[in-house]
Amino acid sequence: MLRPRAVDHVGIIVTDMERSVGFYQALGIELIRPPRRPGGASVLKAGTTEINMFCNPDAIADGGPQRLDHLCLEMEAATIDEVVAALTTAGIIIASGPVARSNGTALFVHDPDGARIELLVKHPR
Repeated sequence: MLRPRAVDHVGIIVTDMERSVGFYQALGIELIRPPRRPGGASVLKAGTTEINMFCNPDAIADGGPQRLDHLCLEMEAATIDEVVAALTTAGIIIASGPVARSNGTALFVHDPDGARIELLVKHPR
């Protein structure tokens, strides 16, 4: 039986690299490496998972396949209220939530290209 150990990385397509990197950095995600060449990927890291960000300014307009449904980030916060306060300070608008989950409380924001980002604060273990 196949048993994945973890998600190693996620690749996303954005329409403006600088704007998108800034947004994800505002969520506390670290920029590991900017593109090494024109058209290359920026590599960001959240915990042990990488986000490989590729820029295609025509990605949304060309009607191609959806980039992703959503990305969930487990947040280092005691409460969802701490996350809400940090988002307010960063000027990031909450799209929906907070909502109770079986394992915690979550809310959603949208990245600059409209991808849904779930921010989850898990219940204490």
